[in-house]
Amino acid sequence: MSRWARITLILGDLGCIHLGYLVAFLLRFRGSLPPENWSAYLELAPWLTLAALLLLYVYGITSPQRRRWAEIFSSLVCVVALLLLSGLSLSYIMQTYAFPRSIFFLAAILQLIFLASWRRALWSWLLRRHGPLTLLIVGPLDEAFKRREQLEKHRPLLFQVRGIVTDTVPPDQKGDTLLLATYEELPLVLERLQPEGVLFCSSVPQGERSRLMAEAVARGTSVFLIPRLEDLLLAGASMEPLNGIPAFHILGLQEMAVGGWKRLLDFALAFLLAVPALPVILLGALLVKLDSPGAPAFYVQERVGQGGRVFRLIKLRTMVPEAEKDTGPVLATPDDPRLTRVGRFLRATRIDELPQLWNVLKGDMSFVGPRPERPFFVNQLEREIPGYHLRHCLPPGITGLAQVEGEYSTLPEDKLRYDLLYARSASLLTDLRIILRTLSVMMLRDKAS
Repeated sequence: MSRWARITLILGDLGCIHLGYLVAFLLRFRGSLPPENWSAYLELAPWLTLAALLLLYVYGITSPQRRRWAEIFSSLVCVVALLLLSGLSLSYIMQTYAFPRSIFFLAAILQLIFLASWRRALWSWLLRRHGPLTLLIVGPLDEAFKRREQLEKHRPLLFQVRGIVTDTVPPDQKGDTLLLATYEELPLVLERLQPEGVLFCSSVPQGERSRLMAEAVARGTSVFLIPRLEDLLLAGASMEPLNGIPAFHILGLQEMAVGGWKRLLDFALAFLLAVPALPVILLGALLVKLDSPGAPAFYVQERVGQGGRVFRLIKLRTMVPEAEKDTGPVLATPDDPRLTRVGRFLRATRIDELPQLWNVLKGDMSFVGPRPERPFFVNQLEREIPGYHLRHCLPPGITGLAQVEGEYSTLPEDKLRYDLLYARSASLLTDLRIILRTLSVMMLRDKAS
């Protein structure tokens, strides 16, 4: 999306937001706008505009073409809800009593209607005009087909894979409707297919990757790179020449200053949320007991935390008792048959996660960080995925970058990529943004757990 298109998008959003306030005033005062109320609106308008801009930035909805409509709508709901809270707070602080509180609630309903209508029309128009993003995938066949399935199975309107460039093309694959070619044929394929972008898989050999990327960039084609471990470790690195030798200085993950501010934020948030969360937890526990008499309401499970230390994570129980008696440790699925009726509701609303506030208060967990896994799966994944142990350099979190960017079905190696990217960019603002974005993720059933 071009700079001017982005500006137009933001101006349209702000127009919908302020139109909501104005229409709410007109409805409240039956078609008139008393001078004192107009003055109160003008006094608050700059601050409401600033709050709206910050929320639109936090939820990253300034480029809608490659996002599903459900993701855009859930973000708009959060923007409007948080703007409502911001408006009420600003009105109280600035004592603008001529701005009735009822206006904020009526405006929130109107803003959601206006924003959703404007964004839906724009989203549909962009899809009709540009169509899906056309891609060429470069990499070994098994990984390339896996990435193709990820793109087209869940995002058929947004992405279209036109071909795969790989090391060797098996004879039995040459008759496939999808164009297959070798690395040496990339220039010809780019010329023939004219894709908008080239997606490079992480397992392309380094020498081939550099050569093929240079070829694509030289032709003006956008390049998307699935990072390897060394690529992720470069994130945030600084150039520090060593006696004339160009070199990047990569800090160790343990050297990152995430201790003081992170622990303070975690404790403050957990303490503030504990009081309103307690009655919800107790109600959830009561529902679990009524649904499964004789079974415990809470479920305690060992998880691997920072430094590989094992701690006991507490949740509301959502599965039948002894769910793994016959199968052994098994990862949960969105439609897991072991879920109870109440458990399905608790998981859908994320209420089952609320007892983890106790883990945060104790210091076992953080609000933001890699999701902790069970020792059984950690041992398995450390054998299969190089660098998996690096995610334990940070405290585990209730939510994380992998949860707001990924989906429930996101591959473990991709979740690791998000975890390491977060580790290289952890900051107070990053944590706050992830926490706020988690609110919109909670409305989407297929997003990461």
